[in-house]
Amino acid sequence: MGSLSGTSSGASTVTQVSEELQALLMEERKRKRKVSNRESARRSRMRKKKHLDDLTGELTQLREDNHQIIMSLNITSQRYLHVEAENSVLRAQTNELSCRLQSLEDIITFLQWKQ
Repeated sequence: MGSLSGTSSGASTVTQVSEELQALLMEERKRKRKVSNRESARRSRMRKKKHLDDLTGELTQLREDNHQIIMSLNITSQRYLHVEAENSVLRAQTNELSCRLQSLEDIITFLQWKQ
């Protein structure tokens, strides 16, 4: 009987050792998974931060571009108004000169008719 209980106790010890090894392996896997998950989360946060930084830089550039476009538009509008004013003066002068020319042509026609 002594040998049976010895065998039974030996098998029980092997089973306990096997279970402890499995538990240790599971704990090691958990630990590795935690480390891997933390690293993955860190990389994800870094990607997200880089993306946000890129978008912030793009926003700054677009705002600068928009400001330049508005400034250019304002300058162009000012030039347009100046040219429009000059054009109005030139039209008035053209009308005045046309009237003078017509008057001179009328005088010439009258003088030629009179002779």
